[in-house]
Amino acid sequence: HIKAATKIKKPHFLSACLWASVEFKTRGVDRTTSDTLERLVEWLEFHFLVGFDHVYVYDNTGAHTNRASLKPTLQPYIEQGHVTLIDWPHRICNNNIPAHDSTGERSSQYAAENSCRTRHAPFTEWIASFDTDEYLVPMGKHQSLKTVLHEAHEKSGANILSFRSSRGKLRESLSFPIPPNNNARERNSNTTFLQAYNCDGAGSPKPEWADRARKQVYLADYVLYHYVHYSTVTLGYMDTYESHQKDGSRYIPRFREHAPYERETNELTEAVMVHAKTIPVDQTTYYEKRCMYNYTKKWQGCWVGFPWPNGTEDKEHNHRDDGIEYNCFINESVETTWVPKLEQALMRSREKAISR
Repeated sequence: HIKAATKIKKPHFLSACLWASVEFKTRGVDRTTSDTLERLVEWLEFHFLVGFDHVYVYDNTGAHTNRASLKPTLQPYIEQGHVTLIDWPHRICNNNIPAHDSTGERSSQYAAENSCRTRHAPFTEWIASFDTDEYLVPMGKHQSLKTVLHEAHEKSGANILSFRSSRGKLRESLSFPIPPNNNARERNSNTTFLQAYNCDGAGSPKPEWADRARKQVYLADYVLYHYVHYSTVTLGYMDTYESHQKDGSRYIPRFREHAPYERETNELTEAVMVHAKTIPVDQTTYYEKRCMYNYTKKWQGCWVGFPWPNGTEDKEHNHRDDGIEYNCFINESVETTWVPKLEQALMRSREKAISR
């Protein structure tokens, strides 16, 4: 195990890198997403609540239009010293062509992450790159991610914490039917994204397959290169045979990061990631048919959420009286602790905006 060699106190303990755009296209889908501005404020307010000190926002809006930017929305946070805005109008070649007509701009996002770690890791102890639909939530006794990270590193030597990812469904009770046929649903405008999608199909603790889209918070001086879901180059990989000869320790020629130094969070006692990605209206059409327990085309999917009663899966009683199948789990800590705190923070944010 190699500990990072940081000795000088840094300005921030925990920072985030965020690539965002006023509008963008999802990879592989010919659909434009334009809820970023609303999401951005909620996402920032939440993550400042749970312990993030600073966010570096890479604004990719200029790759699509010169008529808008994230700056007006971010200006209050910039003035408070909580956000650094980097203009990032780059469209970088995309290797999905010609597999998809609309390939999105993921390669621009990957480059932004690399830029952020390289430029800003020297100013923070811990750093992470994730999206505006991903919420890192303290669990158990923890009211801040800072205590999660401090304990994980000091008690077990963890340098990298992974958050498994599984998508939330749009809760029927927090959405409204779309006319004229009322056969699709959309999130209530007065409901936070966090609460509307607090209905995870996998529940917690998440299964191993949810590790494929994990996000990581890592010790900035230990991880030398990070790529989306993986710490690809660390101090552990840079270790040499000569250094072990000097101190007499065992050299591992085919080193691989492993627990406890890189590990998943305990989702019940440390922290969990809520993935609140927007479910487009067209993915909820005919939900009353597709969400029936005896629907034969399960592969079509049901993206409207019907929570298991009391948060417990029961295979013998897996549907309501009307035949709608239970399909997701509400995180009670998110529902009863963090949603009310977030709503209060958003209210304060709106009040400040009015008084400006």
